[in-house]
Amino acid sequence: METVYIIVLALALDLVLGEYPAPLHPVVWLGKFISFLNRFSPSHSPKIQFIYGAFLSILTVSISFAAVFFILGYLKDFNTLLYIIAGGLMLKPAFCLRKQWTIALKIKKLLGNNSNSVPPKELETLIGTVPYTQEGLSRKDIISASIRSISENASDFFVAPLFYFIFLGVPGAFAYRAINTLDSMIGYHDQYEYLGKFAARLDDTANFIPARLTALLFVIGAFILRQNPKLALRSALADHARTTSPNAGWPMAAMAGAIGISLEKANCYTIGKPLHPLSDTDLSVAVRLYKASMFIWAGVCIAIAWI
Repeated sequence: METVYIIVLALALDLVLGEYPAPLHPVVWLGKFISFLNRFSPSHSPKIQFIYGAFLSILTVSISFAAVFFILGYLKDFNTLLYIIAGGLMLKPAFCLRKQWTIALKIKKLLGNNSNSVPPKELETLIGTVPYTQEGLSRKDIISASIRSISENASDFFVAPLFYFIFLGVPGAFAYRAINTLDSMIGYHDQYEYLGKFAARLDDTANFIPARLTALLFVIGAFILRQNPKLALRSALADHARTTSPNAGWPMAAMAGAIGISLEKANCYTIGKPLHPLSDTDLSVAVRLYKASMFIWAGVCIAIAWI
């Protein structure tokens, strides 16, 4: 029952309070720790950079897991109520549920308020959560980027953390968040081509099951909402490999199929077969599917914790 109380408390904190302030957010601390270690990264020899990147990644994940493990282990022996409260407080920053649909709906509102033109500052700040670099985004680009973001982030920011929570408790969820943070900071090409290669592969491995599970949840959610579960499943199976990531395409393709739209990232990929042109309304439909699917997953996790 303690595990049930922890996950319910964490979910309540997310839905009622949202994200912690930056100075109190453990993921922000993780980012600062990674940035500190990155200062000492070698600037020569790809092999040495890879070795240091692997050391940086393993150290960050190990410290994240161990710190939460020993703190909660001490509190569990000391006082059960404190253990549950601390567990809920620590689990909450490992996932992010409400913020994802809040961003999507805010983008829809901004688009609705600007039918003829797009205000670049506000929208580009929100779209900054999506790895999209092309200048001069059209309305279609923004809608596509927002739906791609809420689809992929469903896996990265909610399904995966709770997946590891089920098997490894709060330390496991926090270790996953460390892996995901490493990938977002150094797991890409150019400057961190070799330094971040280990982190990128570690993130790919950690997300292998959660990404596919998220796609399945979108199919189930589409069935419950009477959208298009068959096309969601077919799209996930047919189009998941179109992205460079081995995982991101699964939830995005399932979402595209469920709504009956095509999601395009210019000069990179196109996912899904459009049954209708992409419009602002599709953002609301995507949010409904996201909510339904993620609350199903939350219910499954609570049920498993109860057993």
